[in-house]
Amino acid sequence: MRIVLLGSLVLLFIFVGCSQKDSSDWYNTKEKAIESGLKQEGIDESAVLSVEEYEGEMIIFFENEGALSIGNIIESEKGYSWFRNEPYFDFDVDVEGELPYTIAGFDFETKKGSKGSVLYGKVIDPSTQKMMLLGDGIDRELEVSGDSKLFYTIHRQPFTSLKVVTVKE
Repeated sequence: MRIVLLGSLVLLFIFVGCSQKDSSDWYNTKEKAIESGLKQEGIDESAVLSVEEYEGEMIIFFENEGALSIGNIIESEKGYSWFRNEPYFDFDVDVEGELPYTIAGFDFETKKGSKGSVLYGKVIDPSTQKMMLLGDGIDRELEVSGDSKLFYTIHRQPFTSLKVVTVKE
């Protein structure tokens, strides 16, 4: 059963990754570009976890069926357009009660060539409401997102130098 589930997830990632198109739809506003991009993803505005500025570019963190991905708004003389270069990232966690959370990371590159790193994770322990990131300059709190229980942040230090701790309420 696990092999079938794992195989299905791998095929889903391949399908989603290969079915992405380079956006050629341009809009007058960033908001319209985001709306169009989310529609391309088959989701709506409620899936947006946050919109962040990174090196002068707009990065949109969103979730789809419990998996995390990021989109990028491209600005040109034509207007604004949606771009997603990363797959969906999720965890196949079957250890409820054994681990309080799980983490991973990925690097990304925007359409304009800006590069960054994301630490992301999923909370397993239901008593955990927030996470703290240590080792990336100023310690910071990471929100745990609703039903998906995802948390994430763009970071500058090497992944191995970061520490994540739970905050229970």
